[in-house]
Amino acid sequence: MEKLKTNILKILNFIPRPYYGLLSALAGIGGDIMAISLFPGFDLNYMISDLGTGPGAIFFNIGTFLSGVFALLTYLHIVEILENENINRPKVLKIGKVFAINSCVFFALIGVIPSVRSNIILFAVHGAIALISLISGIIYLSCFSYLFFKSEEFSGLVGYLPLIAVICIAPFLFSWHPVTEWIMTVGITFWVVAISIYMLHHKI
Repeated sequence: MEKLKTNILKILNFIPRPYYGLLSALAGIGGDIMAISLFPGFDLNYMISDLGTGPGAIFFNIGTFLSGVFALLTYLHIVEILENENINRPKVLKIGKVFAINSCVFFALIGVIPSVRSNIILFAVHGAIALISLISGIIYLSCFSYLFFKSEEFSGLVGYLPLIAVICIAPFLFSWHPVTEWIMTVGITFWVVAISIYMLHHKI
């Protein structure tokens, strides 16, 4: 078991962790684009989750699953950086880590359990999974923002990036409207890409 764990870590560390954030965005966007291209008449009046049951569902679901996994690897790297700094906010860091993992795992599950409107159980479970992921997202993003402002590795301006994502998530939670879902998706993608580029640029 220990040898397997070591081999897995070698594979994961073959690619610098910040690149996984870019892969997360690429997988998510790529899956969405391919699913949309196969969905006749798809527009902003549809929920993004509808792509998971459309003609190109396989692309959306795989893209969403991989996006969640790659995002998790990036967030664990961020947590590792903050842990090595020994910022005197262990509870905030622990909360951020737990909810980052929780958010990514449940986001990945969105690609496993589609939003089937004709099946009330699957539809409800899908909605619950998405809700848990988003609420967890607001919590870990708020924690990361606070810790970034206390960090020396991350500049003060970087602390605002998670807050931008939170501002994009909140309207969707209160409206559950397709347009606000697209705004939320753009906001989260921007955050993941921006923090990954920052870490790559500063080699952290």
